[in-house]
Amino acid sequence: MDNLDTQNFSRADWASCMEKVKLQDKQAFALVFLHFSPRLKQFIYRHVGNEHTAVEVVQETLATVWQKSALFNGEKSSLSTWIYTIARNLCFDMLRKQKGREQHLHSEDLWPNDYCPPDMVEHYSPETDLLKDQVVRFLDTLPDAQKQVVKAVYLEDLPHQQVAEMFNIPLGTVKSRLRLAVEKLRHSIEADKL
Repeated sequence: MDNLDTQNFSRADWASCMEKVKLQDKQAFALVFLHFSPRLKQFIYRHVGNEHTAVEVVQETLATVWQKSALFNGEKSSLSTWIYTIARNLCFDMLRKQKGREQHLHSEDLWPNDYCPPDMVEHYSPETDLLKDQVVRFLDTLPDAQKQVVKAVYLEDLPHQQVAEMFNIPLGTVKSRLRLAVEKLRHSIEADKL
């Protein structure tokens, strides 16, 4: 298990790995730790702006993953979504205690996944968890091309490149369809609140 290349792990591979972690399998947890810790450090550093604090929050996040592994449900979310949510919540708890930075809601990425572009990670905020249900509710308001891309990226946790290959379209088209879809969804959600 040590020599596995986690780069190509699927959602199912991670769910299977977490089943072992739930049984206190240290080798399975080592895979999770080695794969996610550098990604989390970059993600958390964007929130807290301090390397030492970022390392502490990574350790706290992964300790939580180990201690609360029984709470992970692979049918409800991907492992990366679960881990990034824990990390993000720890960051915001810490920033709230420090009366930290202003929080912004950007909907480029509605919730974390394996493929967090470094320039986007700073845009996550707690409110985004509430958007998932609304996105599902308003999905039918989107044109088919946008709906397919949103479903693949946000509901099936597929990386942008894989979506581009799946629909045989350029990566830039995937990103622009996502941007247009997110903008339309945002307007639909705001109009619904009125």
